Amino acid sequence: MTPALERGLKVLELLAEEEAELNLKSISQKLQIPAPSLWRIMTTLKSRGYVIYDPVTKMYRLGFKFLYLGNILLNKMGFRSHARGHLKELVALTGETAELSARVKDQLILIDQVEGPEAVRLFSRIGSAYPYFHATAPGKIYLAHMDEEKLSRVIEQIGLPKITPYTITDPRVLKKQLLRIRQKGYASDSQEMRIGVSRIASAVYNRSGKIEACLGIAGPSFRITAGRLDQLGQQVMKIAKKLSKELSQLPSEEGT
Repeated sequence: MTPALERGLKVLELLAEEEAELNLKSISQKLQIPAPSLWRIMTTLKSRGYVIYDPVTKMYRLGFKFLYLGNILLNKMGFRSHARGHLKELVALTGETAELSARVKDQLILIDQVEGPEAVRLFSRIGSAYPYFHATAPGKIYLAHMDEEKLSRVIEQIGLPKITPYTITDPRVLKKQLLRIRQKGYASDSQEMRIGVSRIASAVYNRSGKIEACLGIAGPSFRITAGRLDQLGQQVMKIAKKLSKELSQLPSEEGT
């Protein structure tokens, strides 16, 4: 680890998490970074556009550089623009918020969404990560596409932590569910990541037949019930297959 870089990343994470702007003293106290070192870090981050400093209030906040980098990342995922219309169609079919997520390195990231019309609906920030694959429908889709050896290795390395009382923590139970997911073509979770929230997801494949993303819906558990699960799952799969077909017809640089 590079100490200065690690400290700089901690500063950025702190500014992202805090709702209010912070001054140098507050940042120093929260992160236990000596003021002289912190001042040099903040000067560098400010010069690169990663933080903005208000000389009047002497407060720091995140800079707009992250919007620029975020747009570059999302634009490189060529399928995102093609998925937008399918997300809207999924909202029209189900009445729930539609989500598009993709695996970036070892993280599952929400890359786009269209909110549902209901007064009670789910909203997540674009760019946010699903912290655990085993506790959410899109993550289960990716796990279901792993071979047995890789799946066992992932479970052994990461574990199956209990997030809510409904989270699956037994590897045998999870593997049985993944088998059903492969058979049905869609995955679901009910309050396994967050109490009161349920999701349904299906895989989107590229022209090579590999999983490119997950298309799904998210909403309150009182609407996404066990009785509606198969109906909603079929609707999600229908749109995911349409998007997969579209991706398979794109030029190779877009539909990798």
